[in-house]
Amino acid sequence: MKREFLITALFIGVFFVNTYGQNRIEIHTENKDSLNYFNISEFYFVHQIFADAFYMTSLHKQLNYEEMSYILKSVLYKLDNKNNVNVIIKSSHNPEAKLSFFIKEKTENGILLGMLTTYDKKQGKFTKKIHQENSLARWYFIKGEKLVYRKDLYTEKLEKDKAKESKHSLVNLYLFDDNKANDNKIKPLIDSILDDSTSTKIDILYAKLYLGEYFLLNGDLENAIKSIEELKKYFEKNVNNGITPNYLFIVNMAETEIEMMKRMKT
Repeated sequence: MKREFLITALFIGVFFVNTYGQNRIEIHTENKDSLNYFNISEFYFVHQIFADAFYMTSLHKQLNYEEMSYILKSVLYKLDNKNNVNVIIKSSHNPEAKLSFFIKEKTENGILLGMLTTYDKKQGKFTKKIHQENSLARWYFIKGEKLVYRKDLYTEKLEKDKAKESKHSLVNLYLFDDNKANDNKIKPLIDSILDDSTSTKIDILYAKLYLGEYFLLNGDLENAIKSIEELKKYFEKNVNNGITPNYLFIVNMAETEIEMMKRMKT
């Protein structure tokens, strides 16, 4: 099915509309109840969706933490196997942003959670209509409490490929793949990078980032916050000395994720 028809279909038949931020944000859903239907971990949900929905579309420049958290909570707690959640963010100067979240069951890899948007990747902006090739779309799979990006589904080949890339690439895979047997490898790998005198500054930067993710994964918000503070200090100490300024982007994203997790708990 073409994306144009699919996103149009997803915005039809919506019965409930909630507004937020002086009516700038609209949440359209058929489900008025608040229920995390699939029991997805808030950590995995926030990590996947905030990066793709807000940073890949530059919406993080328009929305504050409260607004982004409101959107994340609405999607997580209103989406189920029969009801879509559609987000509209209005703009006085540009076309409104549309993000549609839906479920497709019984795919080859299990339950799929999809996100379709009107964000045109080539133009770098939201448009009135979606383009079949250029509009941003993301696909994830619900694996127990994990929400896994489609390219992170575990295979032995993927594991070998990641091991060849860098010291930190394997940590990222183990954090966000669907193989729970890999979870106990995360912390030892992080420690080995931090303790290895041959680790590059980039490897150490990512290890500090993933240490924060590890604490979030285990519900330890206090130590996650401390880890991200250490990440910021390490970046500031080594920027232009082994770490280029563009890595500030991941530091900022890490701070945003922490702020999202704080608000998911309230």
